[in-house]
Amino acid sequence: MIEYIFLTLFFIIVGVELYGESKDNTKIFYASKPLAMPLLILFYIFGVINGVGVERIDWLIVIALIGGMAGDILLMLKNQEKWFLFGMIGFLVNQIFYIISFFLGVGDISTFNSWALFLFGPVVLTIGFTVPRFIKKTEDLKIPVLVYMGAILLMHVSTVVRLGVNQDISIIFIYIGSILFIFSDSILAMIKWEGEFKNGRLINLSTYFLAQFFITLGVLILA
Repeated sequence: MIEYIFLTLFFIIVGVELYGESKDNTKIFYASKPLAMPLLILFYIFGVINGVGVERIDWLIVIALIGGMAGDILLMLKNQEKWFLFGMIGFLVNQIFYIISFFLGVGDISTFNSWALFLFGPVVLTIGFTVPRFIKKTEDLKIPVLVYMGAILLMHVSTVVRLGVNQDISIIFIYIGSILFIFSDSILAMIKWEGEFKNGRLINLSTYFLAQFFITLGVLILA
C-alpha cells in the first residue's frame, strides 16, 4: 500500500539526515531534513484512508505534525538565535494539538488504573537530570522554555492517563513516543545551553524522529 512507501521513504530520509549530521555535511542535512515530516504526515493520512476511510482522519494529529514540520524547518535556518523561538512555537503547536487529541480520546476516566502513575518514572528521571543543568542559562528565553516544558509534560500526562484507562498496544506506542520526545528535547536543550557533546545531535535527531513515528503509528492504529 502507498502508506508503506511513504513510511519507507521517511526512514530513508531520516537515515540520510543522520548520515549528513554524522559527517557534518550541511548540504545533505539541509536537503533531507525538511522532507521527513511531510512523509510521516502522508503515511498517517493514507494509512487512515486505506484502513478505515478519510472520515476517520484525526485532523488534530495532522495539524500537530505540521507544527512539528514547521519547527524542524525553523530550527535548521541560519542565525539559529533569531529563529529558535519561532521553532519552539512550531513545536508548541505540535504539543498543543497532541494534547487536545489525546485527552479527547481518554474515554471513561473512572477506569484509570493507579499503577499507571509509575509510568511517569522515566520522564521524572530525565527531567531531574537535565533541567537543573540548563534552565538558569536560558536567560531571555526562560519563560518560553518553561511554557514549552509545561506543554510537553502535559502531552506526556495525557498519554499516561490514556494508557491507565486503556492498555492497548496503540496507546503504548504513543506513550513510548512521548518519552522519546521529552528525552530528545532535553538533549537539544543540553546542547544549546550546556554545549556540544559526543553524538549529542545524532541522539537528539534519532530520538525525535522515533518519537514522532511512534506517536503517529499509535494514532494510526487507533483510527
